[in-house]
Amino acid sequence: MPATVRPALRAEAPIVADLLRRAGFGSTVGRLLDYPFEGEAAKVFVAEDRGALVGTASVASFGATGWIGALGVEPASRRRGLGRALTEASVDWLRERGAHTVLLYATEQGRHVYERLSFVAEGSATAWRGVAGVRRGMIVRRLTDDDRLKILTADRAATGEDRVAVIDQLRPLRGVAIDDGIGVMGFAVASAWGSGAAIIGRDEDVGLALMSAAAAGPEPATLIVPDTNPVAADAVRRWGFARYNTAERMRLGPDPGYVP
Repeated sequence: MPATVRPALRAEAPIVADLLRRAGFGSTVGRLLDYPFEGEAAKVFVAEDRGALVGTASVASFGATGWIGALGVEPASRRRGLGRALTEASVDWLRERGAHTVLLYATEQGRHVYERLSFVAEGSATAWRGVAGVRRGMIVRRLTDDDRLKILTADRAATGEDRVAVIDQLRPLRGVAIDDGIGVMGFAVASAWGSGAAIIGRDEDVGLALMSAAAAGPEPATLIVPDTNPVAADAVRRWGFARYNTAERMRLGPDPGYVP
């Protein structure tokens, strides 16, 4: 009997986390599952084979766009079409909720699966880890819950997505912002996925100041930098960050207007 794909039960979260660790996601992968298990516009899928969970994928719906993440298959069950089946189930779920464009980050190992499903590559991004150098000249303040509408507006302008579902889930709103006296020029907000920060700046100087603030230490921080943004990539190298991994941003459907 072939493996079946179904929504995961909340009680299966520890099993899903262990599955992702075996699939190579690292020891802290469990925090990636908090939002898809708890969010109203998110879901976790699993592939089940003879009573055992052998694959998983998480999805988040933002209306016209949707994301697939944390897709992994245990090593012993690979090359059986489970990655494709999980991707198709995820795309179907997002389409049912209005997604015209489905997005994900692909490893080199998984990229061919998505290409066969007509996903196209948009450019790679690299995760860097370290402590940033101090950048002076701009006043950085802490975010408050009153900033939600402001950061939603800035986020929509940079990504082309309406991510109110995930930003509304961030309570309290943790991060920093830079103002220009009228509105927010940029922000760095703690990720709902529990790793790193989402950073959006109106220009290069604002972006670099926010990167520096988000990774000010004393503990090392993770910054995910599009490789098509040479200013940001040069900054993390100059600060001595270590390269963690690289993945390809891919999409199925029209370009939402992403500005890396």
